[in-house]
Amino acid sequence: MSEDAKILDAALAALGIPKNFETDPQIMRDVIEEMKLDDLKTKYPPLKKFFEESITTPQPMQPLIESSLQGILDQHPILVEFAKLALEKDWLKPSEHVQRAMHVALVLEYMAAAMCNNHEFFIEAQEHLKAKERICGIDSQHPFKSLRAGVKILHSYFITIKGASIDPTMIYFRLRRGAHNRPLSKKYLQKLYLKKELTYVEYKLLSPTCDRRASHCCELFEINIYEAGVTEYENGFKTNAIVAYDLIDIMKKTLPRTSFERKSAAPRTTTDPFYASLVTKNNLFPCLYLNQEWISLYIMWNMAFVLSEFDELDLILPKFFIPSVINAKTECFMGPRAISLWHTLNNALFRAYDKKKSVERPKESKEMSIALATINKKYAFMLAKRELHEDSEELTKHYRKFFSQPVRNCFRLLRAFLR
Repeated sequence: MSEDAKILDAALAALGIPKNFETDPQIMRDVIEEMKLDDLKTKYPPLKKFFEESITTPQPMQPLIESSLQGILDQHPILVEFAKLALEKDWLKPSEHVQRAMHVALVLEYMAAAMCNNHEFFIEAQEHLKAKERICGIDSQHPFKSLRAGVKILHSYFITIKGASIDPTMIYFRLRRGAHNRPLSKKYLQKLYLKKELTYVEYKLLSPTCDRRASHCCELFEINIYEAGVTEYENGFKTNAIVAYDLIDIMKKTLPRTSFERKSAAPRTTTDPFYASLVTKNNLFPCLYLNQEWISLYIMWNMAFVLSEFDELDLILPKFFIPSVINAKTECFMGPRAISLWHTLNNALFRAYDKKKSVERPKESKEMSIALATINKKYAFMLAKRELHEDSEELTKHYRKFFSQPVRNCFRLLRAFLR
């Protein structure tokens, strides 16, 4: 066994997670109810079977754990380095919230994988949860009303806006797949927009398919990173903000290719038969051809941001560790990442709306976020050197200039996207 593998095994043990972990049906029932999936009357056999069995019978999680560990070992050296430091600092401890997070991870992984591999189930799940959002007063067709409702429930502009910004991506997936990757005419999109079946942001995301320009998905992705980067900068978390800048700069200058391709989506390595049951003939999957080092840095940057800003980590952290994200093929990362983020934001909304007791972050989370950001910064400088031929001084100079007027620059990015 390699030293890195020993570190990850020790980290699991410190958290009280055996490799042969099995779910508790009562906890699973609570998690599924909290995620508003208990009344999802799906006809899709793999998920129908999972929901029925998981609330009565313990589910083995060893295949999920092993797949995630393999992904970390193969693709995420930052996380291994952070795990080693966390063990040295005694930050990792078992708790009921860790146990619950494991159950959330299983539901999140199976939902994301199923939605990526079956278009009909994607529609079924999306419509079900959009109806639950409307009960909370959230409706993408009424953005300002939804903003007020979201802030009232969540007490956070950032999470509310993040939820609103992921909705267009879900619509983008749905319409592009539903059109079987055929070009969508500008006239057709305008008709949907005028009928209020699309928001303007959704219209913009889909419009590049009409004139074969570069996809607006990357632009929206950059804006999402910048939103968090501004928050970090304004809150004094500048070590991680420079990583956000590096991620944006590399994406803008390398212009990753986007496409919908006929393929099945599954982790790179897995022994779980669940994924084989999802295979759908001619499934269309959204692909974004990113550099693996960029993906890893993005995940770790986002994790440091979450540790520094948010409670409810039992809901938020699982999205980083599910196999379809942490052990994804590089081109297959974005689909499950977007879907799992959408579910996570909805989970936070539903917990707050139901006035369930908040899970406060550990007292060490601030120290942990600073330590992770420091590691991230080291890897960001290495990536900038390799991808952009910029040394640390050049990157720092450009970052300071870019963030000298952070809010203004954020609006400039938004204006460029909405033009």
